[in-house]
Amino acid sequence: MLSVFITDPQFQGQTKEKLSTVEAQKLVENAVRDHFDHWLTGDPERSKALLERVIERAEERLRKRSIKETKRASATRKLRLPGKLTDCTSKTADGTELFLVEGDSAGGSAKQGRNRATQAILPLRGKTLNVASATDDKIRANQELQDMIEALGCGTRDKYDESGLRYEKIIIMTDADVDGAHIASLLMTFFFKEMPQLIEEGHLFLAMPPLYRIVQGSKSEYARDDAHKDELMEKVFTGRGKVEISRFKGLGEMPAKQLKDTTMDPEKRTLLRVTVPPDHSDDDKIERRETNRLVEDLMGKKPEKRFRFIQDNAEFAEDLDV
Repeated sequence: MLSVFITDPQFQGQTKEKLSTVEAQKLVENAVRDHFDHWLTGDPERSKALLERVIERAEERLRKRSIKETKRASATRKLRLPGKLTDCTSKTADGTELFLVEGDSAGGSAKQGRNRATQAILPLRGKTLNVASATDDKIRANQELQDMIEALGCGTRDKYDESGLRYEKIIIMTDADVDGAHIASLLMTFFFKEMPQLIEEGHLFLAMPPLYRIVQGSKSEYARDDAHKDELMEKVFTGRGKVEISRFKGLGEMPAKQLKDTTMDPEKRTLLRVTVPPDHSDDDKIERRETNRLVEDLMGKKPEKRFRFIQDNAEFAEDLDV
């Protein structure tokens, strides 16, 4: 703590947030600089921790300022929604769904197959930013993530407000392949880091598009994966006639009707709810810390932790789609 007494102080701006008197700056610099430099070089570990804390607080101030500016701008205009968002017509969040769809082509099929009253579509271009290893500046500058935040309307981190959430269900809908799983992982990481309350309150889901279509005469079924395909071949397609099996390369090549029937229609689809430990009991808190550690290891800045995880768990991998 430093106390300086000067006559006739000069302040910057009308809000007087910063002292601008040049003499005061020189006084403080002469009194502190050499001693502070000596301390920094003498204790590298504490110096590094201090500098990381300073940078973290600076990024937090910039983020809060950005949120304030956004709120101030939105107060003077009507709600502006992202250009690629195809919104539903319902006026309330009850019963509504937002599909986060991989790619524009799949987004086009989803728009044709959706229920316009309750289902909204937001196509995503390629792989989103990994927020676990990105700075706040990169997150703010990423248009895809900002479009998503704007579409949801509930804010992030300590500014999260469930009453502002514009949809009851947020459904991640990606291709049933490795790239699709990676995109889903990146999106789940985003929600876990920026909006954990949204997951805790049961709003986040994964769509389960089929991997195969099996046809025999007039009989047609969809299989989620290889095991489901084998089960259908054993129990359903037992009669005579040629069996045709086609594998979907992605959501974009599915006709709108097929996408609706298999993945979007609430009466026929399968959804997986994404959950996290609720952080209530001591066991929950231990599991929550373990979940945090796992997300940090798998999605964080240190690749050696991911490499170690792969080495430790390689023996348990069975079906590798590479």
